[in-house]
Amino acid sequence: MRKIPLLFPLFLLLALTTLLAGCGDLAAFLSTPTPAPTSTPTPTPAPTSTPTPTPIPAILKTPLQEYKAAKDLFSIQIPEGWQAFDDGGGVRFQDAQDPYVSLTAFYFPLPRGIDSQAFLQQEGERALSRAKLNDPSSLQVIEKELGDDGRLKIEAVGKFFEDQPLQHLLTETWVENGVLLGLSLMAPEEKWPHIAPIWPVVRESYQVLQPDPNAVVGMAYVHPGGLFTVTAPLYWGVSYEDYDGVLLEDMQGLAQFGVSVQELDHYPTPKEMDEALTGLLGDAPQAAGYLELEKIDDQPNLRSIRFEVPSDEDGIFRTELRVFSDRNLLITTSFSAPPHDWDFFAPDYKLLLESIETRGDAPPDEKTQDEDPLAGIEVGVPMFYLDRNGRLQVSAPIRNFRTRNITRLTASIKLYDANGKFLAAESWRMLQQVLEKGGTTYLYLALPPQTTDLKKVAAIKIQLIDAKDTRREPYPAWRYQTGQATVNDKGDVAIRAVMSNAGDKVQKYVFVIALLYDEHGNLIFARTERMRLRYATPPGQEADVKIVIPGPFEKLTTFDVIGERPLLD
Repeated sequence: MRKIPLLFPLFLLLALTTLLAGCGDLAAFLSTPTPAPTSTPTPTPAPTSTPTPTPIPAILKTPLQEYKAAKDLFSIQIPEGWQAFDDGGGVRFQDAQDPYVSLTAFYFPLPRGIDSQAFLQQEGERALSRAKLNDPSSLQVIEKELGDDGRLKIEAVGKFFEDQPLQHLLTETWVENGVLLGLSLMAPEEKWPHIAPIWPVVRESYQVLQPDPNAVVGMAYVHPGGLFTVTAPLYWGVSYEDYDGVLLEDMQGLAQFGVSVQELDHYPTPKEMDEALTGLLGDAPQAAGYLELEKIDDQPNLRSIRFEVPSDEDGIFRTELRVFSDRNLLITTSFSAPPHDWDFFAPDYKLLLESIETRGDAPPDEKTQDEDPLAGIEVGVPMFYLDRNGRLQVSAPIRNFRTRNITRLTASIKLYDANGKFLAAESWRMLQQVLEKGGTTYLYLALPPQTTDLKKVAAIKIQLIDAKDTRREPYPAWRYQTGQATVNDKGDVAIRAVMSNAGDKVQKYVFVIALLYDEHGNLIFARTERMRLRYATPPGQEADVKIVIPGPFEKLTTFDVIGERPLLD
């Protein structure tokens, strides 16, 4: 049965008392005979009823104080002495005298493109299903309605937390400018009549100051080192934090999500990803009762394993470990939950995993680019092999994440053995005229046998040295028309291609990039060359190019050829 706030009956009682008192005076007047003119009557006062005052709930006698959220996103009046805690999706205010009495103000930016009404319904169902899971016999849904105004109202009694008493929940949520807003009041059922009167007061005081779908309160975790951010679902918080990662946990401690980001000076290699997964797994496979459920180790940018292992204290836990990369960042994640709760937490896991954003997602600001000519230029995974002539073939992608075009990019290439001992170094300079913003070029060198004992080379480090911003726009890339690649009996790859001049000037030289891919679509090598064309090629005309990549290559799956304007001075 819904409970009416006590302020409302007090107003009715006062109004009704006044009305009845007024009616009593009128009745006395109508029933009094007209006095004789010669007599002076003694007035008899009508009886008046003294209303019994309704006591004001103690919660309403508590002084209120204004709480203003970070970045002035919203404000609310809360009882004095209540403590504020960051919560998954908002701020939770807790009674200092009773930790089971709490009020949560939601401010939760939704993922882009999400159906807001479906999201509200889903979160409401999840809250009720959790209570049903804890104690199916105690759940009582008093009201659950999504109104025409888009506001979801839920009032229910149940075991919303396994280790807490039976609680009464009243919540109202809605979406504004892509942000989930709302309030939720919770208290033990036996205390609800004393707490409920605060609801209309705090509900009226909740003011959204500036709904911002990019701002967050208590739910977007930003790593102190600035390496990454991750969006925590409703009712999740930080459990542990270290120099390169964080462990998030749901409020009941049933599910955990960890993410760690390691910055390298190169793109992570498949071997490094394998080693990272093995390190995460640790001794789990040796534990009694270990059960491997799924493993992925053949994708170019993903290693993952899902398994179950018994715990002495908490029963069986299911865990999924993942390793992947974002440019030169090696990212590892872990998600754990009891098997019977896995599906329940699956939406949380999906949001956590998909919301990871690394610091490389945005280019450096203009000030940083002014001060550092290399800020925003990143080197990919080096590729190298010893060819049949004893030369070390070296290649690596280099990407320009600056907001500016660059030219005259230079780098050093350092060779190391398996023990990390330095062997030799060489320099490289970009051969194309302009590397546009957002573009990719490819470092390429063929080091002769006299450089060092090239058979000992086990690792290569590429360090950028200098680059210059340029306002010059890149000449339109040559268009690939047709071509073929052949592999001879020595393993050399010869690519012949017909390219057309897509620009508006006669060209005598071309900078050519030949890319080789394996059967999985992974780039295995890139060969670049600045060559003189056999004849000057006018705009729109075609030219033949040939580029040879010395073997040994056993087979060739696919290739690509890119033609650009070279740097001639």
